Amino acid sequence: MNSTEARHASLVSVANAQHCRSSLLTPTNVSMHTLPETASFANVDTLASAVKTTSYIATQGKDLVFSVRLGAAHGKPADDEKEQEKDEEDEPPRPKKRRRDTSAEEADRVASARLRLSKSVPSLPSDELDIAQQVLTRLVLNLRGPNGEIVVQSYALLSKKLGADDSRARVVIAVRLNAGIELKVELLKTCLGACWNDGLLTTLPTLQGIGKVELPLSEEAAAAAFFGNMSLLLVTSVRPKES
Repeated sequence: MNSTEARHASLVSVANAQHCRSSLLTPTNVSMHTLPETASFANVDTLASAVKTTSYIATQGKDLVFSVRLGAAHGKPADDEKEQEKDEEDEPPRPKKRRRDTSAEEADRVASARLRLSKSVPSLPSDELDIAQQVLTRLVLNLRGPNGEIVVQSYALLSKKLGADDSRARVVIAVRLNAGIELKVELLKTCLGACWNDGLLTTLPTLQGIGKVELPLSEEAAAAAFFGNMSLLLVTSVRPKES
């Protein structure tokens, strides 16, 4: 067993503890692990913390897959993790697809969603609404695929009790992400900020009663789903301050 195979085997043990359904080391030294159809941020974070190089999460068909490259693509072991990271940093900027709207317009849409929620549920704390607005704005403006692809397909800010222990409704962020686009776990974590601590990802069309109504599929996403390529639904919340 070479060093790459040993590292994959170590990651498999972590993946099994996170309830991954299967694991595979590809000929190009990519370690891939199929998560349950619904996984927590904690599951993803535990996998990402087990490696020291860039890791990704994405849908592949109906599966939710965590992946990381553990060595050079042609069977030549990488000198170390820092060398891999340096190679990524040295890559020339890739052209980005034209954005659907300017950043200002997107930010205004998020602000409008926050305003609608605050008016419909006046009891929600303004500081929690502020956090939700900041997180959602970062997701819309900054979350991109490896080639600059727009990832966020639709989103909603809601008020909902997520657990039996919730004394009141939380400010909930729900986002539908386009199918098949690899997301850097670290970038997703950065965008979510304080909301990374508590949330779920799923390839199911709905989660905790959220989905089809609040986040209707676009024509493109509906066509992708028809052919078995599921979008990724993200649901998280602003944790209420302890009283």
